[in-house]
Amino acid sequence: MAFGGLFGGSSSSSTPVTATAVNTSNDVKEQLKQQIAQELAVANATELVNKMTENCFEQCQKAPFANGEDVCYCVEKCLEKYMRAWNTVSKTYISRIQQSNN
Repeated sequence: MAFGGLFGGSSSSSTPVTATAVNTSNDVKEQLKQQIAQELAVANATELVNKMTENCFEQCQKAPFANGEDVCYCVEKCLEKYMRAWNTVSKTYISRIQQSNN
């Protein structure tokens, strides 16, 4: 038995690449792309939550009792405002991308 075909050497019994092998390769590529996109989405969401929390806690610690409210209420209001702003920016961004693709 010759090992040339297994290790890149020439062999008369080598099989050509079939359409099934190409499709499988494309499927693997698509799965990898989807997995990377999901991981990026999770990383972006984590970063958003971390920044949002950091900014709101920092803001509310500066003058938490200025309006007679406690820190938890201040943070909750800040997070709600942050999320509303984030949603508005995201929707606008997505709509502009969709318009530019058309």
